Amino acid sequence: MKKILIFKTDRLGDLLNISPIINNLKLNYPSSSITLICSRYNKSIAKYYHNDVKIIVFEKPLIFFLIKNIKFFILNKFDFIFQLDGKNHSYFTSILIRANKKVCIRFIKSKKIFGKLIYIKRPNFFINYLFDEKEISYEDYNIDNNINYHYLSLYLNLLKKLNIKILSKNHYLPFNESKKISKFKKSYCLIHIDQRWEQFPPSVAINLKNKLITLSKSTNIVISSNIGGNKVFDTLNNEFSNKPNIEIVRDPKLHDTISLVYNSNSCISSHSGLIVHTAAAFNKKIIDIVSKDIFNELDRWIPFNVNYKRIDINNFTEVNFEI
Repeated sequence: MKKILIFKTDRLGDLLNISPIINNLKLNYPSSSITLICSRYNKSIAKYYHNDVKIIVFEKPLIFFLIKNIKFFILNKFDFIFQLDGKNHSYFTSILIRANKKVCIRFIKSKKIFGKLIYIKRPNFFINYLFDEKEISYEDYNIDNNINYHYLSLYLNLLKKLNIKILSKNHYLPFNESKKISKFKKSYCLIHIDQRWEQFPPSVAINLKNKLITLSKSTNIVISSNIGGNKVFDTLNNEFSNKPNIEIVRDPKLHDTISLVYNSNSCISSHSGLIVHTAAAFNKKIIDIVSKDIFNELDRWIPFNVNYKRIDINNFTEVNFEI
């Protein structure tokens, strides 16, 4: 039986983005024991993988986390450790734990300090030396070969370096629906409005409202918000609360949001990580409406084998969504 430890102590979408790693490990080693060290923030997604992994939640300060889990770390020796979150505390913890093979992503970022180009590397030289295999990620989204640093590809390359077969590149999210959240019996388009939309010029909200009016003539639409809502969502709520083909869902819980994605036919957002990666797991059409300035950055995050379209926020009203 293989013992495997994975570090992923960041956000919801980040954890979903390593779901192919969890899936491939279980497919290659069905009887394996996988422990996932997640964050307090993304543990709500980690719980969906409870049949695949044991969960340990990382909480600061690091010294207390190590003391709290010292028995587990001392008594176990792992076959593989995957450091996949790029956090300094995860690199440091990884080198303290016994394992046959330790692998990680090494992040390299350049900065100009007093006119001189300096390269900042995580992990540092000493810790990097203690990992058996690593993949390099240059954190400059404007380089010509930017697509070569697609994050999921880097994670999968680590499996290859350990001679672990890649049996699926698809996102994976175990989900049992307890109740259907939307009132629509037929499928619908989900539009998720989070706080990113507040960063755009006011004209964007107006264009979005007009676009929704057009779309609602041919399809059902569900508009969901982030927890706590935002001004753009409030504007749409005031405009469309009584429209028959438009449903407003304010402050959905995580399970409700996943259910909304699960029952949709397409998902539109301003690259909400949770929406995009959940939609990928359920094979839904994904439409990102974002500033063209981050197109290169998003190239690193797009899941494999999905129906994906990206639209510039400045001209999205002129584009046929084809939902």
